[in-house]
Amino acid sequence: MSVSDLDPFWVKARAEFLAQGSTAADASACGTCRSLAEAGKPVEHDGCAQRATLLHAPDHPHYEILAGFSLEENAKLPARFHVPVFDDCGKPNLWLCAVCQEEGVVTGWPCATATKYGTQVFTPHHTAETAQQKQQAGTVAMTDAIAKAVAALRDMQAVEPDHVKAAALYEIEMGLRHAAGTQNEVAS
Repeated sequence: MSVSDLDPFWVKARAEFLAQGSTAADASACGTCRSLAEAGKPVEHDGCAQRATLLHAPDHPHYEILAGFSLEENAKLPARFHVPVFDDCGKPNLWLCAVCQEEGVVTGWPCATATKYGTQVFTPHHTAETAQQKQQAGTVAMTDAIAKAVAALRDMQAVEPDHVKAAALYEIEMGLRHAAGTQNEVAS
């Protein structure tokens, strides 16, 4: 303990804070505590108090996706993905970054990205939902572009000669690449 931890002012402030109790009830709280919380009063039972829960962002990449990238690439992911996860299998147990990993290598938390961006790691849920909606909109745009390309291909196969088909196929492919954000040509 530090000297400031023993300062009478802080000892009193901590005791008052702990005595107040939470004014938010957990979903599984008893009826008494739920009604107290609805009235804006502290819950009666410690087990009924709502506690903070660390959730991954809705668009957080799955472990299988992360495993295919290097540690440097994973470190460049947005700060909201660099949340702590508890490793209770390792010796000693420790907190690891959810995304700073590659085959055989893990990074303790806070990782360099979490340290650099601080509170941005703990993204408000609505911000993460917005990012997920943008991702879904991009998926819809790609699906539409593919559907248009398939329709154009079917129309072309029915009426065009082969040399015209090849040029049109190239245009369709480039349109799809443009929609995907990759204009690089495929080497034949």
